[in-house]
Amino acid sequence: MNLAFWEAAPASTSGSAVILLHGFPLASGMWRSQLEELSREFRVVTPDLRGHGRSPAPVGSYSMEELAADVIELADRLGITEPMVVGGLSMGGYVALALALAYPRRLRGLMLVDTRAAADTPEAASGRIESARRVLAAGSAAEVIQALVPRLFAASTRQRHPERIEPIVEMMRQTPVHGVAGALLGMAGRPDRRAELGRIDVPTLVLVGEEDEISPPEEARAMAAALPRGRLELVPEAGHLAPYENPAAVSDAMLRFLRDLA
Repeated sequence: MNLAFWEAAPASTSGSAVILLHGFPLASGMWRSQLEELSREFRVVTPDLRGHGRSPAPVGSYSMEELAADVIELADRLGITEPMVVGGLSMGGYVALALALAYPRRLRGLMLVDTRAAADTPEAASGRIESARRVLAAGSAAEVIQALVPRLFAASTRQRHPERIEPIVEMMRQTPVHGVAGALLGMAGRPDRRAELGRIDVPTLVLVGEEDEISPPEEARAMAAALPRGRLELVPEAGHLAPYENPAAVSDAMLRFLRDLA
C-alpha cells in the first residue's frame, strides 16, 4: 500500500523518527500543529492511512493489523531503520497498538492519544457493520459524519472555538466511501488488547482530553496503569480530538516525552 504522507524535520537530528497516525474518518492534516512543532527537533511523518486522505481506498475491510503493516511498509520506504516513536489518535491508536505488538523491535516509544485498548461491545461492533452497509448503499458518509461530530468536541471547544469544527467536518467529507466502510469494518473486528498491554515494554505516553466522551479519562488511566512503562497526561479544554482542540498542550506533552526518550 503506497501511503501518502507529509514529512518535516530539522536540518540535523539524531533522535528517533516520529510517526503520527490520525483518527477516523480523518487524515494527516489533523496533526498539522504537531508536525510544525515537533519537527523543529525531530523527524516527523504523518501518513494518510489506507482509505483516508490522499491514500488509496481499496474495497473491503481494513484490519488494524493490515493498517499497521502499511505503516511499517512506509517506514521502510522512507529508510527509517532505527526504532521509531509511533503515536496514534483514536483509530490511529488502535493501529499503533497493533504495530507495537506485531513489530516490537521497530518501536522506541509509543504515544496513545484519545484511544482505548478494549474491543467494541457486540452492540457497538454491530452498529459499525450496519453503518458500513448503509454508507456503501448510500454512496455517502454523511450519516456517519453527522452522528460522530457532536461527540468529537469538548463543550469548551464548541462554546469558545466553534470555528474549529467545520474544518474537521470538511476533512471527513473528503474521506472516500470505501475508506469509511473499510475502517468501520476493521474497527468492528479488532481484538481486545487489554490483556496484551503488559507485553508493550517501551515508554508510553497516554494522552486524553479531559472532556473526551468517546475514550474517557478513566479508560486512559487504566490503560496507562496496565502498561509497564506508561504515563498518563490529561489535556485540559479538549475532548476526543485533543491534538486539534488544544494543540499547544498536546505538542508540549509530546515534546517533553520525546526529549526524555532522546
